[in-house]
Amino acid sequence: MADRTTVTIDSRSERLTLINVYEVAPEKQAELAKTLTEATESTIRHQPGFISVSIHSSFDGRKIVNYAQWASKEHFEGFMKKPETQDQLKQFAGLAKSVAPSLYRVDAVIAE
Repeated sequence: MADRTTVTIDSRSERLTLINVYEVAPEKQAELAKTLTEATESTIRHQPGFISVSIHSSFDGRKIVNYAQWASKEHFEGFMKKPETQDQLKQFAGLAKSVAPSLYRVDAVIAE
């Protein structure tokens, strides 16, 4: 199963962050979380520039949030151009009511 290492979120790095919010029917939430996890384990994590993915399931069963870090925008764009990536994205979207991806930079991290 997924590696349980700690991931660092650092506002001083040039990493690209993808936050993807999937709206799902409650009966599909576990299936989508499992599908995202398995795809990340088997293929996505082996792509150039991949750093991490964190998959979050809402307590109400209606959302999955996928938080991904890539070394650069260029690495992410290269990944997105691959036909197999597009096939996976269609598979994920097929389990969701809607998908809302956005690209971000980290402006601040505040911790104890």
